[in-house]
This record gives sequence, structure tokens and C-alpha cells, in this order.
Amino acid sequence: MGAFLFKIQLYLTLLFGFTLFAKADHIMGGELQMRPGSIAGSYEVTLIQYWDGNELILPSPGVNGNRDINVDLFIYRKRDDVYMDRVQLTYISSATIQYQNRACASSRFLNTLAGTYKGSIALNSGKYDDPDGYYIAWERCCRNNDINNIADPGRTGMVFYLEFPPLSVRNSSPEFTAPNGQYICSNRPFSMNMAASDGDGDELRYSLVTPFSGTTTVNQPVGNSRSKDEYPLIRWQQGISASNAIPGASPLQISDNGLLTVNANVIGLYVFTVQCEEYRNGNRIGLIRRDFQLLVIDCNNDTPERPVIIFDEEPVSEVLFCPETSVMLQTDDSPDWSYQWQLNGQNIPGEINNFISVKDTGQYSVVKSYTKKCSGDTSSVAVSVGYAAPVQAVISLDKDVICEGESITLLANGGMIDTNLLVKWSKDGVALAEQSADLQIEEPGTYILQVTNDKLGCGGKDTAVVAKEVLEVLLPDRKGVLKGTKASLSPVVSPSGIPYSSKWSPAAGLETDLNSAIAVVAPSQDTEYVVQVASENGCLAETRTFVYVIDRIHIPDSFTPNHDGHNDTFEIFNANDSIREIRIYNRWGEIIFHSPNYNKPWDGTYKSAPLPAGNYPYFIETEWKNYQGTVMLLK
Repeated sequence: MGAFLFKIQLYLTLLFGFTLFAKADHIMGGELQMRPGSIAGSYEVTLIQYWDGNELILPSPGVNGNRDINVDLFIYRKRDDVYMDRVQLTYISSATIQYQNRACASSRFLNTLAGTYKGSIALNSGKYDDPDGYYIAWERCCRNNDINNIADPGRTGMVFYLEFPPLSVRNSSPEFTAPNGQYICSNRPFSMNMAASDGDGDELRYSLVTPFSGTTTVNQPVGNSRSKDEYPLIRWQQGISASNAIPGASPLQISDNGLLTVNANVIGLYVFTVQCEEYRNGNRIGLIRRDFQLLVIDCNNDTPERPVIIFDEEPVSEVLFCPETSVMLQTDDSPDWSYQWQLNGQNIPGEINNFISVKDTGQYSVVKSYTKKCSGDTSSVAVSVGYAAPVQAVISLDKDVICEGESITLLANGGMIDTNLLVKWSKDGVALAEQSADLQIEEPGTYILQVTNDKLGCGGKDTAVVAKEVLEVLLPDRKGVLKGTKASLSPVVSPSGIPYSSKWSPAAGLETDLNSAIAVVAPSQDTEYVVQVASENGCLAETRTFVYVIDRIHIPDSFTPNHDGHNDTFEIFNANDSIREIRIYNRWGEIIFHSPNYNKPWDGTYKSAPLPAGNYPYFIETEWKNYQGTVMLLK
């Protein structure tokens, strides 16, 4: 009985596996997976085994061990069981299955591992086109001799099995959820997640079926490629069937969503198979099977009080937190208690303290058991952990350009900030003292708004880049216009190349529209004109120019420098300071008189000496016109 109990306890979890050595009782169960590879026509096949670590012998120099390095799987056509292909898988890695009740696991020497084998195979769609589909199988003998619900287990083989459709139907097989380290306490309700997930979104249907024993034997423990009409089933012990593989007040059953439940009443080690069928558009396209073992033990009735999950010093059923942070869940602590945290019903490896730092969403619970004695354990109510609604941070502003001498206001979230939110402003990476919902600014820069939830610690951020525009417009201070003529006023606007609008005043003498970019004026009297320009950003600039009216000048055609006080100089009338330059030449083209204006008329001399009578050419430049002609000097 002691040896029986020792071995039974080792298998006390959803054990699963496969192997290739003469002795295979270290394998507790297993399953297959298949999915399309990254290259067209290639497929990745995975075999998962669950091992009793106490019976596992690792290969080493001089020791073959019983953990296979490679395993062979065989593919058959369903319609007639014809052999199609072989795929070889290689051992990849193993991981320890976490038991939530460490005292019981330790006292019963429970040490279970999950081993993974992977391989790939290229399949021809023209070869794999049968509408009835295909199956992959791996066979091994023999099972653990201590299994209680089947006949002659030590001489009974196991088969891990998967069906897939013709390759014209692209499909990934469902994948079972990884098992927790669990066992069943007799005469107590027990449940365990056996659901699978399907990457194609197909409908999954669950059932409990009789495990295959296959065609292997003690003398021929490894499966081969020989076609089989069918795989033999295990022989149940008397009174046992697939519908009560684990007997009790409520025998083992599985729900539509893959939840195993049982209320067992006989201690022992029990094997069973969960079948998951895959349906698409009402048609079955594939299935997977999981061979599995669970241990039923007589548990101590002394169970700990149910744990309560606490957040922020208060019991909770729901917790919200920010994606960029984490949240701390905890429960009461005592050296007498052990803990195992779970996410969505699955044990989280290494999370065995009375607290856990949570970064993922989901349903969190904690299992509590005694530290120093094997007894029943209790689980908390699951706490739903999700992401809080994003904290909004939006800068609104009327415009993103500041004009010279202007200020604008930045608003955080339209100026409405909840009392539990903190506001922080910064400019060009430097924090500002202002922490209200509105910020008045007069300078350009990169402004950052941070709005933070004070309790949860998460927040939002927004950035606004504000530029500054200095608009300038220039006109000459003065401009003369010949009476009865027109003149153009062309402002110079900077920065150049930007769209802008103009407005001129006054209207008197303005011959173009008030909004013309260039004004044409013909004033009847001296007038000061003002132009105001506005950019698309609403910036304004203004300048003015004085336009004076000039009478038509009179240029005499002769003068008599005889000092009689009458017509002694070449005097130009009505010039009104409009002459910019005058040049007078002799008959050989020499300049005999030059003046940048005409403040002092020419008196008929050159180098202070009187010139002889004659015709002297001249050139006169004014603001509006240039004049050329000759003046006669008379004696």
C-alpha cells in the first residue's frame, strides 16, 4: 500500500506525455498540436508529454535514460487508414508544473514536468486532398501500473491522436490549456479547466471518451507506420466507463466550455481522455485528444479560512489600473499558510507569496493552504483586473501662432478637469508653475500637458507647438506726385511669401480698392496714406507714407546772365524740391553744372567764369519724370 500511495501521489496532476523507451511509466499523459508553418506547404507539429519527475531518467554519458531525444509520429488517411508520411520531432524543453498545495505535493513526493517536442514537415496539397481528412498518431507502451480504473495498466499502451482536414482547408488544430498541478480530495467538489483555444475561431465541442490502448505491447513498446484498421481501446475495470471514469457521488464529466467536474468517493489514480472536436460551418473538420491522469486522495478536513484579496487596504472584486503601471494585490499573511496565485484559473509560476504585482488583465485568484501539513486548500473569489479608461489629455487653442505683443490661452481638456486629476504644464522641457486647466502664454515654444490620475498613477499627455510671427510692412516716408498724375504705393511685407490682406485709408485720392495689395493714388492735395496688413494667423502691421502734390514744373528755354536783375539764372519753376538731379553740358559733352537737387539755379558760369552765349544741353531727373533739352544762354 505504501508503494502504491507513493506512486499515486506522484501522478497527482493532469499528467500527460509520451516516450520512446522500453519502460514508459514516467509518462503521465500527452497531446498533439499541428499548425501551418511560415512557408507555404509546411506544418509545425508539437507533442507535449507530462512526466513523473521521480521516474524520469535523463540521458547522460553511459546512461540512455528514458527521455527521448527524438520521436516519430505517423500520418494516415482516415478513409482507409493508409499510411501517408512520417514526421520526426526533437525534444525542445521541459518545465515544472506548479502545485498550488506545496505541503501536499512535498509530502507525496509530487514532481511533475511538461516536456515539449517539435518538428516540421512539408505536405503536398495534391496528395492530401481526401475530403474525409487525415490523422496523426503516436503510440507507446506501457502505462503506469498503479492506475486504478483500467485493467492491466502496466501492459496497456497509450496513443496520442489528432485529426486534420484536407490541406485545401487551412487550419490550425485547437490547443488545450496548460494544466495546473492539482489532485482531487475525495468527497469534495472538484473542478479543473480542460478548455482549448482555437486560432481560427472554430466551434469546439468537448466530450469524455475511452482512451486508446493502441497496438504496442510490452515486447513491442514503440509504434510503427503499419496501417491500422482501428486503435484498440483500453479495458475499463468493472463498473467503470467513459461516463464515470472517476466514480463518485457526481462522476467525472465535462461541460460545454471544457470544465471538468467531479465529486469522487474512492481514492486512487485515474486515467481518462478529453476529446475536443473542431467544427466549422456546422461540419467537423478535426479533433484532438488529451490523455490525462488525476489522483484522488483522502484530504484532511482541516482547511484554511478562505483568503480575501485586498487592494489599497480594501477587499475588492474588481480593480482597474493603467497599462503603463502595475497594481499590487495581496491577502493576509501568516507563516502557517502557503499561497499560489492564479490567472484565469491557471497557476502562475513563482507567484507563491501573499502578494502579487499585476501587469496583465484577467481574473486573479489566490489558493491558500497550510505550510506544514497536507490538507485541503481554499481559493479566494476571483478579482477582475482590467485597464482603467484612458486619462484624456488634450490641449485646445484658438491658434498656434502668437503675434507680436499678443498672448493666447492653452486649455487642458477644454478647461474642464476632474478633481482627482493633476495638471502639469511644461515649456521646452522645463516645468511651469501653472497647474490649472488654462495657461496663458506670450512666447513661442513646445508646450506639453500632462494629466495624471492621482490615485491610479496613470495619465495622458499632449503636445502643442506654438510659433511666433513678427509681421512688418514698409513704405517710403514721403512720395511726390505730379499734380494731375497717379502714383503707386507698393508696401514691402515681411516675412515675404506669406499670404496677407491689406486695408488702405483714407479713401480720398485712392483710385484702387481699399483692400488692394498695391494702391494707386492721385490726390488733389497733400495726403498721408495708411496701410494695415493682416496675415492668415491674424497678426497685424501698419505703416504710413506722406504723399505730396507737385505742380507741373516750368523749364525756361533761355536766360540772360547780365546781372540786370531780370532772368539772370536758369530757374526752374514749381519744382517744389522734386528735382533729384540736374546736369548741364557744353557742346563737347562736358558737365559744366551738376547738382543733386536744385537749391541754387545755374548762373551761366563754369568754374566761376562766365560762359559764352549758346545752346547748352541739360538732363533733369524728378520723382515722376526725366527731362532732356537745351537752354539758350543769351548775352
